[in-house]
Amino acid sequence: MIKAKTWRHALFLLAGLVSVGVLADTRQVEDAMGNRVMVPDQPQRIVTLGEVDLDVTLALGITPVGTTDGRGQAAPPRYLAQRLTEQTRSLGLLANPNLETLLELEPDLILTGPITPEQLAILNEIAPTAVSYTQGEPWRDSTQRVANILNREAEGRQLLERYEERAAQGRERLREHQGESISIVRWNPKGPAFMLRDSFASTIAGDLGLVRPPQQQQPGPTHSMPLSLESLDVLDGDWLVIGTLAPAGEAVDALRQAEKTPMYQQLGAIKSGRYQAVDGSVWTSAFGPLAAEQVIEDIEALILGSDQAEVAEANQ
Repeated sequence: MIKAKTWRHALFLLAGLVSVGVLADTRQVEDAMGNRVMVPDQPQRIVTLGEVDLDVTLALGITPVGTTDGRGQAAPPRYLAQRLTEQTRSLGLLANPNLETLLELEPDLILTGPITPEQLAILNEIAPTAVSYTQGEPWRDSTQRVANILNREAEGRQLLERYEERAAQGRERLREHQGESISIVRWNPKGPAFMLRDSFASTIAGDLGLVRPPQQQQPGPTHSMPLSLESLDVLDGDWLVIGTLAPAGEAVDALRQAEKTPMYQQLGAIKSGRYQAVDGSVWTSAFGPLAAEQVIEDIEALILGSDQAEVAEANQ
């Protein structure tokens, strides 16, 4: 997650770090790696080093004092930006947070995604550090774990209950489209990739009664290898969403070029107008209760919006 050079520099910084004393009120929790961690009973200065940690923390009504930028972005994930305040300082790149800034923030709890034991040991010298999730585990499990670490178990359960209610509402709204396929695509500078069957957004679509196209049934939580423009037919489905991690840059430029090609324009979803641009950081990178809510809203906007357009056209 974080570059080795940064950690060597951190060792130098920590050599002069003076302990601020033992926390009076602590509790023991188990993190995603099975580590037993003593954390504050009521943490006040939380730092999140990943999109998942940030999503769940904000969903619980807690604003961290520091967080990293979204994957492939120069700012926090776009879908969470409006929930942050000026009190949250940027720690820079997701894969290389600024540890000097982290020290300045004097956190009492650090939440992070999967990292090496060496990296975890260094973070624990700064503040108690808990690994919030493991790659590929169900997002509901990660959500509840973060809530437990933050001593918000009941609130975590409520988040998941609200999601189940929202998903049921979405299924009802989309009752005429049950079993239709939705293609989920991330466009990268080197070309498009589709999200695998067990990816976060794929599971949300499944909760709404949609399925993935037959050519996108490979198991796994991430995405396929980049596809050539000659293989764009793999991206087709009854519905199609395409996202880039950042709103501008090489990936967006590559997508704009592809949109001009006959292979792209011949996709069934493109020809029928059943496609939509989405925030790739939500659909193909982050996960959590707020991201899940956004995916549901995007799917409803796409499908129900198309239904309304067809009705309006028929009535003309």
